[in-house]
Amino acid sequence: MAARRTWLDPRLVIGVALVLASLAGVWFVVQQSARTEVAWAATRTLLPGETVDAGDVQQVEVRLQATQARYLDAATTPVGMVVAATVGEGEVLPERTVGIAASLDRSAVVIDVGSALPSAVRPGSLVDIWTAAQTDEGYGPPAVLIDQAIVVRVMEDEGILATAAQQLELLVPTDETGRLLEAMSNEHMLSVVPLAQPVGAAP
Repeated sequence: MAARRTWLDPRLVIGVALVLASLAGVWFVVQQSARTEVAWAATRTLLPGETVDAGDVQQVEVRLQATQARYLDAATTPVGMVVAATVGEGEVLPERTVGIAASLDRSAVVIDVGSALPSAVRPGSLVDIWTAAQTDEGYGPPAVLIDQAIVVRVMEDEGILATAAQQLELLVPTDETGRLLEAMSNEHMLSVVPLAQPVGAAP
């Protein structure tokens, strides 16, 4: 009796191949999503102008995936670098937020603000400084004097004779520092207008 010849159904072969390909794709996606890299994260909120100390950062394992190149590599220590943009506590350090002091090109200036400050004016926020010159009839029309100054800290008078006046420590572009100091020496009225909420400083 002749043996029966059997043939594999091509549809079965194609179906098995599709299932295997699907399983391989799922495995690859899972492996990529589970992959972690070592990066630097802030242990506290870091403000522009500060120098990073050893206790300000720690190495953490995170899933950076395709954006890994935008963050400071674990092999490069940020200790000793200067903060260029606010980094919230627990946030992984992007490369753009730290650098050498010369790259910041900003100067620290303390200004007096007589009026109440908007709630959005906090350490790390960006503000415009408006000025109004004194005239015989009071003050002239206000105009923007400094664009995008960075708030370092807000200082309030807490003494016995405390007033509503407040002081702001700001980082302003170095080439605009002279104009701000001139306005202050001429007793111009200064007003602060916030541009954005500070990073990592939610109410």
